[in-house]
Amino acid sequence: RPPTPSSSAQRIRAELDGVGGRTHLVAWFVPRGEWVYRLVFTWPQAYPAYARVMERMTADVRFEEPASLRVARARALLVPGVAGPLRELGHALRRWGLPADAVEPLASAVRLAPTQVDTRVDLARAYFESGQVEAGCHSAAEARVYGPSDTGALEAGVRCALAQGDTAGALLRLEEARRVDPRDARLRAAEGALKAAVEAPGPAPQRR
Repeated sequence: RPPTPSSSAQRIRAELDGVGGRTHLVAWFVPRGEWVYRLVFTWPQAYPAYARVMERMTADVRFEEPASLRVARARALLVPGVAGPLRELGHALRRWGLPADAVEPLASAVRLAPTQVDTRVDLARAYFESGQVEAGCHSAAEARVYGPSDTGALEAGVRCALAQGDTAGALLRLEEARRVDPRDARLRAAEGALKAAVEAPGPAPQRR
């Protein structure tokens, strides 16, 4: 069943003063895979009954599958046993927040087209995002074999190290990826964040 805002979202309440009087605001931020949906409701303080209307509206909200995911499902059904549509389906499922469901089509796509590094990287991410660290690290290592200079494969190795709690090892792998593509802004930002985490002082020892 698709999630409702009340079951999976962060809610923010605020009161805003303006020329026409005070306005109530409620904002919902609903994470769904790689996206965050934002629902914002406002009503004037002079009409407090609107709050109940807003509550009924949010209770009825459902998040259906996007058209891109429905199309990917249809393509995989129309041409079964073909790597491309399976990879597209797995990618769409993972991005929509269903990494466990993405594993099977991505693993099938890897078996059908083992040299496709991007598919192996997507499979590793699906494993990591569904909590299957060992399988994810195995897929990341295989992606590195097929794409030793591929930044996606190198980044999968970074995710493996982080999932294992090895921040220093993750930084070494990320620095390697940066050498391959020094202009990648995303890798540069991740490297800066990891360096800050590694160099941050630990908690001071407590006196007894």
